[in-house]
Amino acid sequence: MGSLYDYMRVPMDPSSEHAQRRYGAIKKFFDWALKEELVPRKRELRVLDLCAGTGIAGAALCETLHEWGIKGSLTLVDKRGEDLSLVKNWLSREEEVTGIVGDCLTELPKLRDFDVALLWGHSMAHFNPFQAAKLFRSVAEVLNPGGIFLIEETNNFERLFYRGRYRSPYVEVKSDEWALLSLDEGYSRKRDTITIGFYRIPNWELVERTELRFWDLAGIAGMLSMAFEKVGIVSKAEHGIVGVDDVVYALLPHRA
Repeated sequence: MGSLYDYMRVPMDPSSEHAQRRYGAIKKFFDWALKEELVPRKRELRVLDLCAGTGIAGAALCETLHEWGIKGSLTLVDKRGEDLSLVKNWLSREEEVTGIVGDCLTELPKLRDFDVALLWGHSMAHFNPFQAAKLFRSVAEVLNPGGIFLIEETNNFERLFYRGRYRSPYVEVKSDEWALLSLDEGYSRKRDTITIGFYRIPNWELVERTELRFWDLAGIAGMLSMAFEKVGIVSKAEHGIVGVDDVVYALLPHRA
Protein backbone atom coordinates (compact mmCIF):
# COMPACT_ATOMS: atom_id res chain seq x y z
CA MET A 1 0.00 0.00 0.00
CA GLY A 2 3.03 2.26 0.02
CA SER A 3 2.40 4.14 -3.23
CA LEU A 4 -1.28 4.69 -2.45
CA TYR A 5 -0.63 6.21 0.98
CA ASP A 6 1.74 8.73 -0.55
CA TYR A 7 -1.46 10.26 -1.93
CA MET A 8 -3.91 9.54 0.90
CA ARG A 9 -1.96 10.09 4.13
CA VAL A 10 -3.18 13.63 4.98
CA PRO A 11 -5.61 12.48 7.75
CA MET A 12 -2.65 11.14 9.79
CA ASP A 13 0.23 13.39 8.67
CA PRO A 14 1.42 15.40 11.72
CA SER A 15 2.23 18.38 9.47
CA SER A 16 -1.40 18.61 8.29
CA GLU A 17 -3.88 20.93 10.00
CA HIS A 18 -6.58 18.39 9.16
CA ALA A 19 -4.63 15.69 11.01
CA GLN A 20 -4.03 17.99 13.97
CA ARG A 21 -7.80 18.53 14.30
CA ARG A 22 -8.30 14.79 13.98
CA TYR A 23 -5.74 14.20 16.76
CA GLY A 24 -7.61 16.58 19.05
CA ALA A 25 -10.89 14.80 18.32
CA ILE A 26 -9.39 11.38 19.11
CA LYS A 27 -8.06 12.72 22.44
CA LYS A 28 -11.55 13.98 23.28
CA PHE A 29 -12.97 10.54 22.52
CA PHE A 30 -10.49 8.80 24.80
CA ASP A 31 -11.20 11.33 27.55
CA TRP A 32 -14.89 10.43 27.16
CA ALA A 33 -14.04 6.71 27.13
CA LEU A 34 -12.09 7.05 30.38
CA LYS A 35 -14.92 8.96 32.05
CA GLU A 36 -17.35 6.22 30.94
CA GLU A 37 -14.87 3.58 32.15
CA LEU A 38 -14.84 2.02 28.69
CA VAL A 39 -11.06 2.23 28.83
CA PRO A 40 -9.70 0.65 32.06
CA ARG A 41 -8.38 3.09 34.66
CA LYS A 42 -5.26 1.51 36.13
CA ARG A 43 -1.95 2.94 37.30
CA GLU A 44 -0.32 1.79 34.08
CA LEU A 45 -1.68 0.68 30.70
CA ARG A 46 0.08 -1.03 27.81
CA VAL A 47 -1.37 0.17 24.51
CA LEU A 48 -1.14 -1.68 21.17
CA ASP A 49 -1.92 0.32 18.02
CA LEU A 50 -2.50 -1.89 14.94
CA CYS A 51 -2.25 -0.61 11.35
CA ALA A 52 -0.99 2.40 13.24
CA GLY A 53 0.24 4.65 10.44
CA THR A 54 1.91 7.58 12.18
CA GLY A 55 0.54 6.43 15.54
CA ILE A 56 -2.05 9.19 15.77
CA ALA A 57 -4.55 7.10 17.76
CA GLY A 58 -2.09 5.38 20.07
CA ALA A 59 -0.34 8.65 20.82
CA ALA A 60 -3.67 10.39 21.49
CA LEU A 61 -4.57 7.68 23.99
CA CYS A 62 -1.18 7.86 25.74
CA GLU A 63 -1.39 11.65 25.99
CA THR A 64 -4.90 11.38 27.43
CA LEU A 65 -3.77 8.74 29.91
CA HIS A 66 -1.00 11.09 31.08
CA GLU A 67 -3.60 13.81 31.72
CA TRP A 68 -5.47 11.30 33.89
CA GLY A 69 -2.32 10.47 35.84
CA ILE A 70 -1.99 7.06 34.20
CA LYS A 71 1.33 5.84 32.85
CA GLY A 72 1.07 4.53 29.31
CA SER A 73 3.43 2.60 27.08
CA LEU A 74 2.82 2.30 23.34
CA THR A 75 3.55 -0.42 20.79
CA LEU A 76 2.83 0.34 17.14
CA VAL A 77 2.51 -2.11 14.25
CA ASP A 78 2.46 -0.97 10.62
CA LYS A 79 4.03 -1.94 7.31
CA ARG A 80 5.42 1.57 6.75
CA GLY A 81 8.44 2.23 8.91
CA GLU A 82 8.71 5.82 7.69
CA ASP A 83 5.25 6.55 9.11
CA LEU A 84 5.97 4.85 12.43
CA SER A 85 8.97 7.13 12.89
CA LEU A 86 6.62 10.15 13.01
CA VAL A 87 4.80 9.10 16.18
CA LYS A 88 7.12 11.29 18.25
CA ASN A 89 5.57 14.33 16.53
CA TRP A 90 2.27 13.60 18.29
CA LEU A 91 3.77 13.20 21.76
CA SER A 92 4.50 16.16 24.04
CA ARG A 93 6.88 14.16 26.27
CA GLU A 94 9.14 11.15 26.17
CA GLU A 95 7.05 7.98 26.22
CA GLU A 96 7.94 4.30 26.11
CA VAL A 97 7.31 3.61 22.41
CA THR A 98 8.07 0.48 20.39
CA GLY A 99 7.58 0.45 16.63
CA ILE A 100 7.21 -2.85 14.78
CA VAL A 101 7.44 -2.78 10.99
CA GLY A 102 5.34 -5.61 9.59
CA ASP A 103 1.93 -7.14 9.00
CA CYS A 104 -0.17 -7.29 12.17
CA LEU A 105 -1.46 -10.76 11.21
CA THR A 106 2.07 -12.14 11.42
CA GLU A 107 3.36 -9.91 14.23
CA LEU A 108 0.50 -10.35 16.71
CA PRO A 109 1.37 -13.96 17.68
CA LYS A 110 4.74 -12.66 18.93
CA LEU A 111 3.15 -10.21 21.40
CA ARG A 112 1.45 -10.48 24.80
CA ASP A 113 0.08 -8.65 27.85
CA PHE A 114 -1.59 -5.50 26.52
CA ASP A 115 -4.43 -3.63 28.20
CA VAL A 116 -5.82 -1.76 25.18
CA ALA A 117 -5.64 -2.68 21.49
CA LEU A 118 -6.63 -0.16 18.82
CA LEU A 119 -7.58 -0.53 15.16
CA TRP A 120 -8.31 3.08 14.30
CA GLY A 121 -9.08 5.02 11.16
CA HIS A 122 -11.30 2.69 9.10
CA SER A 123 -8.63 0.01 8.65
CA MET A 124 -11.04 -2.95 8.54
CA ALA A 125 -11.31 -2.61 4.75
CA HIS A 126 -7.87 -4.20 4.44
CA PHE A 127 -9.09 -7.49 5.97
CA ASN A 128 -11.31 -10.03 4.25
CA PRO A 129 -13.55 -12.13 6.59
CA PHE A 130 -10.99 -14.93 6.97
CA GLN A 131 -8.22 -12.47 7.82
CA ALA A 132 -10.54 -10.62 10.23
CA ALA A 133 -11.33 -13.85 12.08
CA LYS A 134 -7.60 -14.53 12.47
CA LEU A 135 -6.98 -10.92 13.55
CA PHE A 136 -9.68 -11.00 16.23
CA ARG A 137 -8.50 -14.33 17.65
CA SER A 138 -4.94 -12.98 17.79
CA VAL A 139 -5.98 -9.76 19.51
CA ALA A 140 -7.88 -11.80 22.12
CA GLU A 141 -4.66 -13.69 22.80
CA VAL A 142 -2.47 -10.60 23.25
CA LEU A 143 -4.85 -8.79 25.62
CA ASN A 144 -4.84 -9.20 29.38
CA PRO A 145 -8.06 -10.67 30.89
CA GLY A 146 -9.41 -7.17 31.59
CA GLY A 147 -8.25 -5.72 28.27
CA ILE A 148 -10.31 -3.99 25.60
CA PHE A 149 -10.17 -3.89 21.80
CA LEU A 150 -11.43 -0.67 20.14
CA ILE A 151 -12.16 -0.41 16.41
CA GLU A 152 -13.12 2.88 14.78
CA GLU A 153 -15.18 2.15 11.68
CA THR A 154 -18.14 3.34 9.65
CA ASN A 155 -21.18 1.33 8.62
CA ASN A 156 -20.27 0.83 4.99
CA PHE A 157 -23.36 -1.22 4.17
CA GLU A 158 -25.58 1.69 5.19
CA ARG A 159 -23.37 4.39 3.69
CA LEU A 160 -22.48 2.78 0.37
CA PHE A 161 -25.37 0.49 -0.43
CA TYR A 162 -28.49 1.33 1.60
CA ARG A 163 -28.02 5.06 0.97
CA GLY A 164 -26.66 4.48 -2.52
CA ARG A 165 -23.34 6.27 -2.12
CA TYR A 166 -21.18 3.63 -3.79
CA ARG A 167 -19.53 5.18 -6.84
CA SER A 168 -17.17 3.86 -9.47
CA PRO A 169 -15.21 5.64 -10.75
CA TYR A 170 -14.70 7.95 -7.75
CA VAL A 171 -12.27 10.83 -7.20
CA GLU A 172 -10.50 10.08 -3.89
CA VAL A 173 -8.24 13.14 -3.71
CA LYS A 174 -7.11 15.83 -6.14
CA SER A 175 -4.77 18.78 -6.62
CA ASP A 176 -4.60 21.48 -9.29
CA GLU A 177 -2.50 19.21 -11.53
CA TRP A 178 -3.84 15.69 -10.92
CA ALA A 179 -6.54 13.57 -9.32
CA LEU A 180 -6.48 10.11 -7.77
CA LEU A 181 -9.39 8.09 -9.06
CA SER A 182 -10.63 4.71 -7.80
CA LEU A 183 -12.19 2.20 -10.18
CA ASP A 184 -14.11 -0.98 -9.38
CA GLU A 185 -12.29 -3.79 -11.19
CA GLY A 186 -13.98 -6.94 -9.91
CA TYR A 187 -15.56 -8.87 -7.04
CA SER A 188 -14.50 -12.07 -5.27
CA ARG A 189 -17.49 -14.11 -4.06
CA LYS A 190 -15.25 -16.40 -2.02
CA ARG A 191 -13.56 -13.57 -0.12
CA ASP A 192 -16.36 -10.98 -0.36
CA THR A 193 -13.90 -8.35 -1.51
CA ILE A 194 -13.86 -5.78 -4.29
CA THR A 195 -10.73 -5.22 -6.35
CA ILE A 196 -10.11 -1.49 -6.60
CA GLY A 197 -7.65 0.10 -8.98
CA PHE A 198 -6.30 3.53 -8.03
CA TYR A 199 -5.21 5.68 -10.98
CA ARG A 200 -3.56 9.07 -11.24
CA ILE A 201 -5.22 11.07 -13.97
CA PRO A 202 -5.13 12.67 -16.54
CA ASN A 203 -2.50 10.10 -17.63
CA TRP A 204 -4.26 7.05 -16.13
CA GLU A 205 -1.12 5.96 -14.30
CA LEU A 206 -1.83 2.93 -12.10
CA VAL A 207 -0.80 3.77 -8.54
CA GLU A 208 -2.00 0.59 -6.86
CA ARG A 209 -4.50 -2.24 -7.19
CA THR A 210 -5.83 -3.79 -4.00
CA GLU A 211 -8.67 -5.89 -2.58
CA LEU A 212 -10.96 -4.16 -0.08
CA ARG A 213 -13.85 -5.42 2.04
CA PHE A 214 -16.56 -2.92 2.95
CA TRP A 215 -17.61 -3.92 6.47
CA ASP A 216 -20.80 -3.19 8.38
CA LEU A 217 -20.68 -2.60 12.14
CA ALA A 218 -22.89 -5.56 13.07
CA GLY A 219 -20.71 -7.87 10.98
CA ILE A 220 -17.61 -6.73 12.86
CA ALA A 221 -19.34 -7.02 16.25
CA GLY A 222 -20.76 -10.45 15.46
CA MET A 223 -17.37 -11.81 14.44
CA LEU A 224 -15.77 -10.28 17.55
CA SER A 225 -18.30 -12.10 19.73
CA MET A 226 -16.61 -15.39 18.80
CA ALA A 227 -13.38 -14.19 20.46
CA PHE A 228 -14.71 -11.92 23.24
CA GLU A 229 -17.35 -12.29 25.94
CA LYS A 230 -18.75 -8.75 25.71
CA VAL A 231 -19.09 -6.76 22.48
CA GLY A 232 -20.86 -3.48 21.74
CA ILE A 233 -21.04 -0.46 19.45
CA VAL A 234 -20.71 3.18 20.51
CA SER A 235 -22.34 5.31 17.84
CA LYS A 236 -21.24 8.80 16.86
CA ALA A 237 -24.42 10.15 18.44
CA GLU A 238 -23.59 8.43 21.75
CA HIS A 239 -20.05 9.72 22.17
CA GLY A 240 -20.76 13.05 20.47
CA ILE A 241 -17.18 13.73 19.31
CA VAL A 242 -17.04 15.44 15.92
CA GLY A 243 -14.22 13.89 13.90
CA VAL A 244 -14.50 10.38 15.39
CA ASP A 245 -16.69 7.72 13.78
CA ASP A 246 -18.60 4.83 15.34
CA VAL A 247 -16.51 2.62 17.63
CA VAL A 248 -16.92 -1.14 18.09
CA TYR A 249 -15.54 -2.45 21.39
CA ALA A 250 -14.77 -5.94 22.67
CA LEU A 251 -14.09 -6.93 26.29
CA LEU A 252 -13.22 -10.11 28.20
CA PRO A 253 -11.22 -12.06 25.61
CA HIS A 254 -11.84 -15.78 25.33
CA ARG A 255 -8.84 -18.01 25.79
CA ALA A 256 -8.31 -21.00 23.49
